[in-house]
Amino acid sequence: MWPMIMANPPRNSVRLSTAAVTGVLLLVTAIVLTSQPAPPERVGPLVNGGFLLNSGWRLAPAGKQVALDTLPMSSALSPDGRYLLVLNGGYKPPSISVLDVAAAREIARTPVPDGWLGIAFSPKGDRVYVGGGSRAAVFEFSFSEGALKPARAFLIVPEDKRTNRDFIGDVALTPDGRLIYAADLYHDSLVVINPQSGMVIERVKTGRRPYRILFHPDGKSFFVSSWTDGSVEHHLTDNGSLLASIRVGPHATDLLWRAGKNEPAEGEPAWIARLFVTAANTNSVYSIGVSASNQLHLVETINVAMSHASPSE
Repeated sequence: MWPMIMANPPRNSVRLSTAAVTGVLLLVTAIVLTSQPAPPERVGPLVNGGFLLNSGWRLAPAGKQVALDTLPMSSALSPDGRYLLVLNGGYKPPSISVLDVAAAREIARTPVPDGWLGIAFSPKGDRVYVGGGSRAAVFEFSFSEGALKPARAFLIVPEDKRTNRDFIGDVALTPDGRLIYAADLYHDSLVVINPQSGMVIERVKTGRRPYRILFHPDGKSFFVSSWTDGSVEHHLTDNGSLLASIRVGPHATDLLWRAGKNEPAEGEPAWIARLFVTAANTNSVYSIGVSASNQLHLVETINVAMSHASPSE
C-alpha cells in the first residue's frame, strides 16, 4: 500500500503549532529580558531620594533638603538669625541664594559677577560682602528684609593688570566692622580693605593658599587656615605679625571657635578656648587649644568617618 500524503494537516495540529511557537517566543523573551544588565547608575540624585557620589558611595541625608544652585560653597547667617545666605559657585553663573530660616526654603536668588567661598555679613546685617574669585575683587551688597541689591565693588587688582594668579577667596570682617580681610590665594596673603574708602590699606603674608579667615572674638587677632601647608596660623590684627602656627592635616579648611577653659592636670597645657579645624583630605577634625598667651597646641584628633572602611582621601 502506498503511503498517503496529506495535502492539508488537521486544523487542531495547526493550533497546537501556533501555541507552541508562541510559548517558545514568550520564554525566549523572558530569558532575554531577565538576562539584560540593570541600567547603569549615574552620579547624581537617585530615585529613592539619595545621592550617588563619584566615589561609588551613596548618601541618604536626614531631615529636609532645600534645593539650591550648583556647588553651594559657603553660607552666612544674618545677625538676627532670620536669613541664611548661600554662595553658589559651580559651573553655572555664580549666585547667592537667600533662605528663610523659619520656613526652610529659598526665597530669592541674586547673581554675582564671580564668587568663590567668601561671604560675610556686616555686624549690623545691612551689608553683605562676597569674595570675587577671578574678578580679583570684593563685591558689596545691601541687604534688607531678605532682599539683596548690588552696591560697590572693591577692586584689588585693576582689570587691565589682572592675571590668572589674581584670585580672591574667603572674606571676613573685623568684629567692629571697620575693615574687610580677603584671601588672595595665589599670592599667599590677605588683603585688608577699608570699606569707607574702598582702598587696599595693607597686605598680610600667610601660609600657602590661605583658605578660611576667622577673627578672635576680641578682634585683636585672627586665624588663617593654609590649604597647601595643612596648617593654621595665628596673627595679630594691628600689624599682621605671626603669633603662632601649628600643623594639622592635609588641606586645612574650615575653622570654628569655641570658648571655654579646661582644667588641666599637672603638666598639661591650659587653654581659654578651642579651635576646631577640618582637613579636607582626611576624615578628621583637629581640636586645637588656644592659650592665654596665644600659643596653639593640639588637644585631640577626632575621626568623623562613618566606618573604618570609609575612604580617607
